[in-house]
Amino acid sequence: MMTKTVLRQLRFALTLIVAVYFSTTLLFAQETNSAISPPPTKEAPDGFVSLFDGKTLNGWAGDDKYWSIEDGCITGRSTAETPVPYSMYLVWQGEPVGDFTLLADFRIDAGGNSGIEYRAWKDDARNFGLNGYQADISPGDIMGILYGEALGEIIAWRGESAKFSKDGVKSIEKFGDANEIAKSIRMTGWNTYRIEARGNRFTEYINDVKTSELVDEREKSPKSGIFGLQIHPGPPTSFQYKNIFLKIH
Repeated sequence: MMTKTVLRQLRFALTLIVAVYFSTTLLFAQETNSAISPPPTKEAPDGFVSLFDGKTLNGWAGDDKYWSIEDGCITGRSTAETPVPYSMYLVWQGEPVGDFTLLADFRIDAGGNSGIEYRAWKDDARNFGLNGYQADISPGDIMGILYGEALGEIIAWRGESAKFSKDGVKSIEKFGDANEIAKSIRMTGWNTYRIEARGNRFTEYINDVKTSELVDEREKSPKSGIFGLQIHPGPPTSFQYKNIFLKIH
């Protein structure tokens, strides 16, 4: 038979466990909500212009089956009823840009696949299709890589600096550990991409940490191009972009 002292100790321990459980659950919920809640709307930094007005898709063109404005964000969404047949884009309607810095806040669901296409050109074989370089967005190993649609597919993994010589020979140097770089990225929360294009050098950063880099001396390397936001075929997904700013050098 338990004494009153033991019973009081058990009740106290149970109360403490319940309190810790609910406080931890609340903290986790707050952190989760913070990770998926859109960041505040920002003013364009000095020297930058905004490519998204926070309310409409003005200045962009895409299939409205997949693109909309939700919570003040450009939102891409595919469902079981509206699968994406191939890699397609929300295409920026501005003039081609050469050297630039692009900033964009982004968030994607687990299992999703998107990316920011740059120095891109239209692919007439696909409705809303683009070819060009891409700052990849997909939770896991692909997050932060430099991809080349019609330019070499996976060019540089996270932590790699790639170079194409004039004759197309590719070399790779490691500047960082992919797993260490990943620690600075919220794989399914909000992050900020910074993409810099200067001449034939392209550098990608997430949350101010360099993720990948390319020097492309090939003749076919595009010298200017447009921008696009990708929606990739695969399982149902959703992702969002906000605070998209461009500075032309």
